Amino acid sequence: MPTEVLAGQPFEVVYKISNLTDLMVQDVTLHAQAGENFKAEDATPEPDETSEGKATWVIGDLPPRQSREIRVRGSALEEGVVTGCGSVTFNPVLCETIKVLKPAIELVKTMPAQVIQCDPIPVRLTVRNTGSSSLTDVRVTDSLPNGLLSEAGQSSVAFDAGTLAPGQSKEFAFKATAARTGKFSNPARVTSAQGVEASAQASVTVVKPVLTLECETPALKEMGNLKFTEFIGRPFQVCWEVKNTGDAPSVDTVLLYALSPELTLRSATDGGAVVGGNVTWNLGTLAPGASKKVCATLAGTRGGDYRLSAKVTGACAEPGMTGCNVIIQGISAILVEVVDDPDPIQVGEETTYLIKVTNQGGGLDLQDVVVKAIFPDGMAPGAASNNAQVSGKTVTWPTVAALPLRETLTYTVKGKALKAGDNRLQVEVSTRQRPAIIEVESTTAY
Repeated sequence: MPTEVLAGQPFEVVYKISNLTDLMVQDVTLHAQAGENFKAEDATPEPDETSEGKATWVIGDLPPRQSREIRVRGSALEEGVVTGCGSVTFNPVLCETIKVLKPAIELVKTMPAQVIQCDPIPVRLTVRNTGSSSLTDVRVTDSLPNGLLSEAGQSSVAFDAGTLAPGQSKEFAFKATAARTGKFSNPARVTSAQGVEASAQASVTVVKPVLTLECETPALKEMGNLKFTEFIGRPFQVCWEVKNTGDAPSVDTVLLYALSPELTLRSATDGGAVVGGNVTWNLGTLAPGASKKVCATLAGTRGGDYRLSAKVTGACAEPGMTGCNVIIQGISAILVEVVDDPDPIQVGEETTYLIKVTNQGGGLDLQDVVVKAIFPDGMAPGAASNNAQVSGKTVTWPTVAALPLRETLTYTVKGKALKAGDNRLQVEVSTRQRPAIIEVESTTAY
């Protein structure tokens, strides 16, 4: 309030009530009283109650560190003094604040949606404190499903995250391997000493290429009782078909045919070439369900039944194997020679017949060689070499199972002249490959 005023002139008295604490003050009430020399005219705000020169303002609750002002206007009646008094009452409140925290935790697990079986499976586990309190003894475990193992060969992995402050996260990673293909799904779990826990689940599909290989040879030719693929030196074609029956691409697919020493490569489709004794095709990437057919033109250098072995390989695929046979037929050529010594002879004398059978054909062993000598009426068979059997006029030598190329069978047999004339010995040579070859030798008896 002012210290001096003029009588009859208005002036203003201000009451300021302040909460000096950090707590709410309740039931604040201001009581103001002026002497008889003061005439009140108005107040802001108006008092809640007036009686016998006293005015009361009910302020109520006053927040921490806030103030309220009450202004009273009036004038002095006469010269002298004006005395004003004010008092404030309130209810003091003592408060303590307890901070309430909420623990919460989150776990996220990630794996690729699909992997090839031979590749490791990266697994990532992220744990995060999503609450407002610290978490202690945080532990993450991941029990792998049947068919998956960690790189250390374990079916379960565990990580100690220790203490996590609010908002803090930690990440753990490991790699798993798959023993088979299929879809794998399992949850990981995180626990804490505060009792909060969480789980997270992820799935991975494991795929793998599967390679199959089939061989295709020409239809067999027939000649008499023989069946064969082709003659020596004549070209023929063999094809192989590779299929990927798996559910993943076969990368770096390579087909290898082990070239037989008795066969030569004339040409190959799709860039096939001889590398280290193998005819090799680089087929690149073969998508699931796709197939590729390649062919080689071959020729035989020697007769026989030959096995064509081939295999196909690809990244993360078991090798595909196959085998097929080709029969190379030699051109049988037989030289039969018969010589008598001496010639001529007298009736009653003997001559010796030298018989030679030579395999001079094109690379084919002669099979089941049978040699016979048939004497004419004017001659009688005598002693014979090589365990020959004599039956009447016919001399038969034991069957020779195989006569290799360029080799010769040699036999001798004696013949006695029974009557004069041109006596002709007939030699028959037969084999499995061809009918009999006949050679005749003339002996003159007198």
